[in-house]
Amino acid sequence: MYRTGIYKGTGLCPLREYDKCHIFLWSYSTVTSDFVTGIIKYWYLWIAMTELTQKTIRWITIILPLLLLLAAADSLLIEPDDISRSQTERGHVFGATYMTMNNPYYKVVDSQLRARLEQNGDILITRDAAMNQQRQNEEIKELIDSGAEAIFIACVDWDDVEEGIRFARDAGVPVIAIDTEVKNEDLVTCSVVSDNYEAGVLCAKHLMSNRTEADIILLEHITAISGRQRIKGFTDTLAGHPEYRIVGSGESDGQIENAMPVMEKLLKEHPEANVVMALNDPSAFGAMAAIEGAGLSGSILIYSVDGSPEAKAMVSEHMMTATCAQFPSLIALEAAKALYEIRSGIEAEKKITTPVELVTERNVYRFDLSGWQ
Repeated sequence: MYRTGIYKGTGLCPLREYDKCHIFLWSYSTVTSDFVTGIIKYWYLWIAMTELTQKTIRWITIILPLLLLLAAADSLLIEPDDISRSQTERGHVFGATYMTMNNPYYKVVDSQLRARLEQNGDILITRDAAMNQQRQNEEIKELIDSGAEAIFIACVDWDDVEEGIRFARDAGVPVIAIDTEVKNEDLVTCSVVSDNYEAGVLCAKHLMSNRTEADIILLEHITAISGRQRIKGFTDTLAGHPEYRIVGSGESDGQIENAMPVMEKLLKEHPEANVVMALNDPSAFGAMAAIEGAGLSGSILIYSVDGSPEAKAMVSEHMMTATCAQFPSLIALEAAKALYEIRSGIEAEKKITTPVELVTERNVYRFDLSGWQ
């Protein structure tokens, strides 16, 4: 038996038989929280100043495992909370508002964008405009009042959004438009969008290569410039070919629940229709429900834009003709990259356009049918 000593001014004790556990405890305390660190250091000092009798050793054998268990629990339970708390204290806050979170595409963009920002210790606050532009304008103001240092926006109406983005500009908060552009481009710092016009072109070219003539119904979303560009790319490509006729069109707002009744009405008005061009996958799904309800499944070609997992599965099962794939992960990557360039004083590109790719029965299995690309 002996009494360990502490060298004055060093905090160290002479290395003896039992000091291996002292050193282990002390070193382990450097990777745990302040709470457990304090316990371990006091425990260390107690051992260092105590007669190591057989009874003491028995107590060590009981308490040491408990202490290590506490340290392990600390690393699993306490530390993540501390990380989250410190991230909130140190990280920058950004905001995002989407025209609707009812569209899975925006959920994927938001998830990917959030992951990019959180990798840098930053925070993303997300809002759903629920297809209401006035609500979205108010969300922009609320996000800025909440401390958002930049705003990502997929606007409901490319014209009426000006009130909200002008407020952000006047507040000195940069705005990055994603997925769809705004009419007054001077009010946004950067736009990150898919090549929407090309998406329509690719659908039209596929149609022309598979049908010598067609009677076509269009499902549109006229307040979103991205939807208008897709339909324009489609109709421009068919222009000059009178054998491809646009017999009817309807406003779907890009929503399943709106597209279905609109398509039901159009099918009654234009029973000769044998092709549908929908601005996005949800509109196409609504059209498919109406077509099935009319007993016309398999007799109408269906084109759309998005490349959602559900649409790709339907293409693989010959229920849809084609969907032009967007790449939401790339949209999010480019948007995050633009944000950090802007914050670093680097002038970001005014408009960043990401590619699209037509998914048909010939190439569908090159894509992941269970997820987005």
